[in-house]
Amino acid sequence: MARSDTLRAELARLQSRKATLSADIAKAEKEASGARESSRKKRDQAGRSKNAATIRNALSAAEREDKKLVAAENKIAKVRKDLAGVEKTIASKTTSLRSAETSEERGAASRQKQEDTKRRQGERSHARDLARLSRPGPEIRYVEVRPPEPDKLRVLYLTANPDAIEQSVTYPDGTVQQVGTWLRVDQEVRQVRQALRGSKYRDLVQIDHAPAATLNDLIDGLNDHRPHIVHYSGHASAAGLFMENDAGDLDGSDIDFQLLARALGATDDPPRLLVLNACESLAGAEEILQTVPAVIGMSDSIGDTSATVFAAAFYSAIASAQSLATALEQAKVRMQAAALDGSDLPQLRARDDVDTARLVLVTPPA
Repeated sequence: MARSDTLRAELARLQSRKATLSADIAKAEKEASGARESSRKKRDQAGRSKNAATIRNALSAAEREDKKLVAAENKIAKVRKDLAGVEKTIASKTTSLRSAETSEERGAASRQKQEDTKRRQGERSHARDLARLSRPGPEIRYVEVRPPEPDKLRVLYLTANPDAIEQSVTYPDGTVQQVGTWLRVDQEVRQVRQALRGSKYRDLVQIDHAPAATLNDLIDGLNDHRPHIVHYSGHASAAGLFMENDAGDLDGSDIDFQLLARALGATDDPPRLLVLNACESLAGAEEILQTVPAVIGMSDSIGDTSATVFAAAFYSAIASAQSLATALEQAKVRMQAAALDGSDLPQLRARDDVDTARLVLVTPPA
């Protein structure tokens, strides 16, 4: 039952109680009025009489009526006090009801907005699938997986945090509000570097960080560094990534997964792995696999701390010459051991010809 329904039921009970108390006051006031009038008449009778017995009996009867009057007035005072308490509770419950109704209306509007957003994302995804199937030939270059090479593992680490990204936040009272989400991506990079310093083959891993990254930074990074791993940390949705734009303003730039896949393939030496440390990014795996042999993405929204722990643990294992599948499993275990939500969110997708349990990206020296 909704809180507003509970409050309405309580208010109905309180209104019934108020009506009963009001009736009790009216009845007691009638009794007090009758006793007061009867006492007055008896005293008048005693004042007019010359007979001592009559006077005595009349005054005795007046005293009995006085006692009835006092009892009735005491009852009136008590019931009025009870009535005041009920009226105060009614006022408080009425205020709470208005607040609950407003909160429920906001919650319903927010849920409807979220449903509309998911529906639109589904429609866009379906439209992309239809467009891809209707094309006469693939626009995205299919890249074969290569065995590890005896050189440093190069990681192009892209981070982006446009300030305009909004999320729905539900507060304890049920109020839902759209707020901007600021990610601590620089802290994530620092934790990854620190984790690498403690790894066995730390000298065999090279990280090239591109902060406030744009799509052009990705392409420049592919040209300059020939990375084996491209890592993106920032905002995303089921439709694509939210990267910075070249203007540097707060709106950022929407990069759909098809464009991202084409960009990753627009090089003679494409990466072996794409890591998308961003909410709902697993949705783009199918398109990315046309260019990159393996993809790690998040199946739903992931918190800032969870994303940081995942990245540090993953690269620590990679730099210890663990396989891709094992490195991912170690990262999940560390997230769960830290009692963080979302240890099931990082998911690995690979082509059929890629054995992730045997794919080791760092080759130790002979």
